[in-house]
Amino acid sequence: MQITKSDHHDIAEILSILSGSRGDNLTAQQRGEEGFTQGTMDAELLAKFQSGSGVFVSRDEHEGQPVITGVAMTTHGSLAKHGPAQAAYNAILASGVATAEQIFLYGPVSVRKAYRGTGLLTKLLLHICDALKEDFALGVAFVDKENHKSLLIHRHYPMTEAGEFSLNGREYVIFSFEPRHVLACYQHRA
Repeated sequence: MQITKSDHHDIAEILSILSGSRGDNLTAQQRGEEGFTQGTMDAELLAKFQSGSGVFVSRDEHEGQPVITGVAMTTHGSLAKHGPAQAAYNAILASGVATAEQIFLYGPVSVRKAYRGTGLLTKLLLHICDALKEDFALGVAFVDKENHKSLLIHRHYPMTEAGEFSLNGREYVIFSFEPRHVLACYQHRA
């Protein structure tokens, strides 16, 4: 398994993974239990994420060909222009725990179904923390309260529940984490 920053060659495969993990074909209960990716993404927006702090992908060999098995997006917080990302970013700024230059947004994140439960999400998170620890003091994520699977996962990690907000009839939990702290926690466990 290899984790790297993605580039323009990966756009179609990343969009396919993100689209497939939206859970549009699932009931509300199934979406909550299995998890789902929030929002929509197109090639232009994905390219903006790639040119910033980065879109990280894990790759594995499948039938002799490299395949993207997971994707984790990051962006500099000040690039959040609307929706829940902007609301989460604004809430963290208002709390005074970090300045705009110190914050990156983490997510959406998606792992192909065949690779879920293998520790891949943790590997992606640790890779991102290592890659961004020199440039950013705080990562910020937000999770729809109906996404029970994602809430369980985020609560498992050394992240802080930094607040909640409502937007367009949806409720969200904000998670924040210090990349160096996350790395230290996992180095201690090893």
